[in-house]
Amino acid sequence: MIHSILILRRSGEKIYSRTYSDIAWNEILTSGFISALFNFTQQLFKADIQDLELGPYRLLFESNKDEDLIYVAIFDKIDSIINVKENLEYLKEKIYSEYKLKLNNELITEDDLPGIEQIVDSIIDSRSNLGISDGMRARYVEILEEFRSNSEILDSDLISGSGVPLTKEWKRDFLELCLRQIDAFWKSKKYLLDQIILSYEGRHLILYKINENMVLSALIRRNTPLGMATLLIEEAATKINKLN
Repeated sequence: MIHSILILRRSGEKIYSRTYSDIAWNEILTSGFISALFNFTQQLFKADIQDLELGPYRLLFESNKDEDLIYVAIFDKIDSIINVKENLEYLKEKIYSEYKLKLNNELITEDDLPGIEQIVDSIIDSRSNLGISDGMRARYVEILEEFRSNSEILDSDLISGSGVPLTKEWKRDFLELCLRQIDAFWKSKKYLLDQIILSYEGRHLILYKINENMVLSALIRRNTPLGMATLLIEEAATKINKLN
């Protein structure tokens, strides 16, 4: 989940923050740390840092070297960086369009940005799921349950093109492995691949691209022939595609 959204100047001045969990982030320390980090990477590499891992959390930054503001999302490491990045990009565009003139002021406080809390909440709430109806979701879940009932399948789920899982019922290590691979596709710009097969503790993890919007993930039981596993996945993918 996204724990916190922070907007600050490169100088470290906080413009706005919003917290969605009980985890307490010291805004002054966090803003100062991020400002120092951006100054360091600009001076040393002439580039802004994109993301950072701190224990079980990840910080994702959206910025432009020609702009003064930095948008930050703090979220769980197992969440998809693709989805969070889309949130931040959309948030940046929305705030710029709503408060363009005020953002040019030398001094800005949260009071100068009326309605910003509602904007942030609406973006975070509406863009953190697959964007499908309850009826369609129930039909997807039915196909997944049938697929998981096969003795050769240890775990499985549908993942959106932005890395959002459908049921979120996976084992934690499986979830993290799947989302990290999809994130890797995003970073390397190779998400156009139709199928990825990975070895995982003697088993196989298969990410099968159903269409431009969905990927079927499956963890296959040890010693199951890949040919058989692929046939099972293709059968499930066909059933899902027929619903669209």
